[in-house]
Amino acid sequence: MTSAPLHSITLRILAHLRERLGAGWDRLEQADRELITACAADAAALHVRALATPQTPDAQLWLLKEKAQIQAQLANLTAAGAARIAHHFWDAVRNTVNGAVAVAFAAI
Repeated sequence: MTSAPLHSITLRILAHLRERLGAGWDRLEQADRELITACAADAAALHVRALATPQTPDAQLWLLKEKAQIQAQLANLTAAGAARIAHHFWDAVRNTVNGAVAVAFAAI
């Protein structure tokens, strides 16, 4: 997959997250917003790879480890309520991925 579609997925994740956080996004420090943006890019790439990953225990373990790495990065947020932000982050990822899959299947 080219970087343009991954970038588009990343932007959609961030849009969903900003929607959930409302004014809270603007109150985040610039470093936190940059970290969240990097995590969104990692999550976009992870979910695209997950679509092509075989349903084997080893492959699934690898995906879980990758997700845990992203979660660990989110835990480094300096903002108060980092756990709440992480929760909203994964909701935004799930919403984006579910929407993308629905669109892809509708196009078939």
